[in-house]
Amino acid sequence: MEFSAPKVKSIWSSRGVTKRRRVVFVTVPDGDPFDLIGPLMVLQDTNWQLENSGRSDLGYDIEVVSNAPGTVFRENGLRIEVDKSCYDVRGAVDTLVFQAIDYEEKCLADRRFIDWIRRVAPRTERLVTACMGTYMLAEAGLLDGRRATTHWMACDSFQQRYDAVEMDPEPIYVKDGKYYSSAGVTAILDLMLALVEEDFGPEIALRVAQSMVLFLRRPANQSQFSVQLKQAMSGHRSILAVLAHIAERPDEDLSVEALAERANMSTRNFVRVFTREVGLTPGKFVELSRIEAARSQLEQSKLPIGEIAKRCGYRTSDGMRASFDRNLGVGPSEYRRRFATFAVAAD
Repeated sequence: MEFSAPKVKSIWSSRGVTKRRRVVFVTVPDGDPFDLIGPLMVLQDTNWQLENSGRSDLGYDIEVVSNAPGTVFRENGLRIEVDKSCYDVRGAVDTLVFQAIDYEEKCLADRRFIDWIRRVAPRTERLVTACMGTYMLAEAGLLDGRRATTHWMACDSFQQRYDAVEMDPEPIYVKDGKYYSSAGVTAILDLMLALVEEDFGPEIALRVAQSMVLFLRRPANQSQFSVQLKQAMSGHRSILAVLAHIAERPDEDLSVEALAERANMSTRNFVRVFTREVGLTPGKFVELSRIEAARSQLEQSKLPIGEIAKRCGYRTSDGMRASFDRNLGVGPSEYRRRFATFAVAAD
């Protein structure tokens, strides 16, 4: 079967695009192979789009290197081998892309590797991280005083470990100067498309997104995919009882006054103790709890949105919609469209 890419209009002179770009992917043993293969395929598709549009002089020259050349991944009959060492990379690099760290964090203990990252950074135009690859740049001290993101499940531990980095758990990806970081798993594809647009313009980026059946710009942020409520723990028995009540009865009166009465405290003292113990005000915790309850029903039930709103403590479906927009950046109907289980979506 033969495919042909639509010709792209001549936009290059206005953008000043005149060269190919050197991209080096840095992988580590036992890292997630998607963080390597996914972004690599975005750039290969870009090369294909450019070549079929008559601009084979533009595109990406791609290299894959590792701190430990050889077999970097082996599982279920699949093996990935890398021939070149990162220490053999010479000259200027347009973009370095770092795969996520291995789960045992062996690469972070490889001081030669971390020192190499520090040395290569000044001669690299852009440093890009996939998911928990952000740890590598942070370990090298390159993100101190800068804004970054990583997978939502790792944001808290990352911030504790690298308190000089401004961790932002919300965006799909973050750019701070020449440092680019992305959230979990597929977010690296969003970031790579953004880089393609930076390099060769929106028309080529759109062609690649269409070819790979991806959003050119994914709506909203990674809070859609994360559980916003941490497992709230407290050593205060009354507060624990209130937390359980909120989770079990989102449709009841959960005003500060009602919760304070349940905790057998004055309203002022309840707010103070709750905020200290949980890290959120009672009002914000209730709002997020109701969103969590609504999300679960949107994903797993076929109930009308108005009924879900009622069951989750919203006076109207408009009130639930406003809360979703404010906290998730997407309305309930669109949330259900994206994240409903197969049975619900099929129905």
